[in-house]
Amino acid sequence: MNFSKKIAAYVLAASVFALPAAGIAAENFEGLTEEQVFELGNTFTDKHDYNKAVEAYSHILATNDSWALIYTKRAKANFLLGNRTRADEDIAAAMALDSNLPDIYCVKGNMLFLDNDFSGAEKELNRALELKGDYVEALTLRGKLYSDMNRIPDAINDLTKALTIDPSAVTYVNRAIVYEKVPDMSSAYIDYTRALELDATYVPAYINRGMLNYYQRKFKAARSDFDMAIKFDPKNVNAYTNRGSVFLIEEDYDNALKDFNRAIEIDPSAAMAYNGRGLTNQKMGRYSDALHDYDKCIELAPSYEYGYQNRSLLLRDIGVPEKALPDLDKLIELYPKDGYAYSGKGCIYLELEQYDNALREFTKAVELEPSKPDYVFNKAVAEAYLKKNQEAVRDFTATIELNEQYVDAYLYRGMVYASMGMKAEAQRDFDRVIMYDPNNAKAKRELDKLK
Repeated sequence: MNFSKKIAAYVLAASVFALPAAGIAAENFEGLTEEQVFELGNTFTDKHDYNKAVEAYSHILATNDSWALIYTKRAKANFLLGNRTRADEDIAAAMALDSNLPDIYCVKGNMLFLDNDFSGAEKELNRALELKGDYVEALTLRGKLYSDMNRIPDAINDLTKALTIDPSAVTYVNRAIVYEKVPDMSSAYIDYTRALELDATYVPAYINRGMLNYYQRKFKAARSDFDMAIKFDPKNVNAYTNRGSVFLIEEDYDNALKDFNRAIEIDPSAAMAYNGRGLTNQKMGRYSDALHDYDKCIELAPSYEYGYQNRSLLLRDIGVPEKALPDLDKLIELYPKDGYAYSGKGCIYLELEQYDNALREFTKAVELEPSKPDYVFNKAVAEAYLKKNQEAVRDFTATIELNEQYVDAYLYRGMVYASMGMKAEAQRDFDRVIMYDPNNAKAKRELDKLK
């Protein structure tokens, strides 16, 4: 039957801290001024080399323990290293020195944000901005916070203000992510492009713009963006995984496999790369390899819905639909308000000729997502098998109301009408099928039966 299949998602959105990690060689701080060591510490932080950042800031504090800002900088680095106790100690030391330093509240807000304490983070960031209204980092963080809180106008306002003060590639990327939530894809695309105009090497902008192009089915442009991401970061797992997804949809399976294999080689824990390779192997008829890849994807990411979806579809394709039921039950556990798994179970029960069970599952899918024509259609099919003709006609009609060109709904409704002796109604439906699909052999056979 017409079981709607979702396409696996491969890409990850960038965020405020979406810079690629890069190690920097150990420095000898002797002979450098405090300001020079401070700038080195900031560079280490920007490059995600937090151990070296702590070393730099500690070098300063060893001879000058009255510089509140250094404590806040070290607090952030310690927190990102997982040293929460030391981070809190540094914040307390900074507060004792200068309780009106806006950086303290920005770092506290950052820490609480990463702890998922959104209300606490907002309070601290508000305080930072009360003390310094043009504090770009605080505006950017609060914009990202508001985005995660789904306060979209507030998020755009903060990020726009930050860009007015100090345009940067990372802030354009973050505002683009918010625009995608609106959704305002045109503005998002413009912001990703602006980010690259400021920094032509900024990989998250290429990856996210490539993602946008992919979902708008601009596959050549998407592949070009992922090519550039790989050029500037040859070990970027997301770039290879995303480009592999483009090759997959273009049916270039050899290149898709190469990219998924490369992503897994770089990061053996890349669950989405295993999922993509599984899809590719399945398309190539390598069912055993595909099953192994889906198993590995689920092992690595037990809450990743597409691993379960794709494994369940594969099990159906290879003729063991009953083995797919546990995967669909897991999807229901993970996403109880999504009708997909219920509809999937219904389709399996149809294949097993367990029509009462099928109707139960399709009914639940429609209750959850009544605007999905596939779900309503499948419910009608189950009703037709159970000879609940009035109910089937009602639901086939509802399917057509959702999608007036749903050919199979006309075809099956016509068959139900014919079984009820309503020949005129059946003929109208079969004629409509021929209008939309002139070569539909089944509709032609049904018309012949009416003569």
